[in-house]
Amino acid sequence: MKNKIKVPVFNICNFQDYNNCMEFDNNFYIRPFNDHINVNLFIEKPHGHDFYLILLITKGSGKHTIDYTEYNVEPGSIFIVSPGQVHCWDLAPDTDGYVMFFKKEYFLIDFNHDKLVKLPFFKSSYSVPCLKLSNDEQNILLLMFNNINNEYKNHLLNYHEMIRLYLNVLFLELSRIYNKKDEQNIIYSHELVQLNRFETLVNKHFKEHKSLIFYADMMSISLKQLSYLCKKVINKTPSEIILDRVILEAKRLVIHTDMSISSIANELNYNDNSYFIRFFKKVCNVTPEQYRYSFKSYN
Repeated sequence: MKNKIKVPVFNICNFQDYNNCMEFDNNFYIRPFNDHINVNLFIEKPHGHDFYLILLITKGSGKHTIDYTEYNVEPGSIFIVSPGQVHCWDLAPDTDGYVMFFKKEYFLIDFNHDKLVKLPFFKSSYSVPCLKLSNDEQNILLLMFNNINNEYKNHLLNYHEMIRLYLNVLFLELSRIYNKKDEQNIIYSHELVQLNRFETLVNKHFKEHKSLIFYADMMSISLKQLSYLCKKVINKTPSEIILDRVILEAKRLVIHTDMSISSIANELNYNDNSYFIRFFKKVCNVTPEQYRYSFKSYN
């Protein structure tokens, strides 16, 4: 029997909520962050979730680890975590701000189905999950969070529609900030959608299919077009995107299961265990066993 990843995957109804998020069919949640962490102590351990998370920090300090990369937590930090990512934090007791969860189904009731994938910060390999805001940027976004929180608490007339409108404004403001911080040209929506499509296919098939021609055929484009797309949008080759996904899954299996290294190699369709170990060490600078040992306190 396969050893399953031990990281819990939460949905919105797992969280204590002073306003009863069942009113939102467990598809939306917002709360001052200090209140949230004080009543949901289980979230300090590594976990994933089936919704999007946006965290705005207005006070405090600490570390926030997202997919095994550590980021500083400080006033003016904003974090964007997508479904499937694994994260945890180690924070000072006075850390505060706003945390917001939403499922795409909730937002897309009033918008086109590809609205989210056109945004530059939701779950792409080039998306930076943490930004440091200026005072003006923080004040603009804080106003949006305050407005959403008031609608969430007070249930005024048409409050669902108002929340989605505020969410859309929040995403537009974040897009402006994101593109300015990242110092990239705004990417055309078509290219964002194509990149998201490629990464969705990779996420589904990376264990069985590591050949680029498989993905190009699935997308009905040439290998040259696929390479051009990835290089233009995120300055990576398609092969690098696939290998990044393989390594991420390898890290999850190494840290959060008791599977042997040879079993993990087999799970990822590497028949040569020694090759897998060399490959992992080349990317991570340590062997899988050394990597497991370094994260033993997470288990």
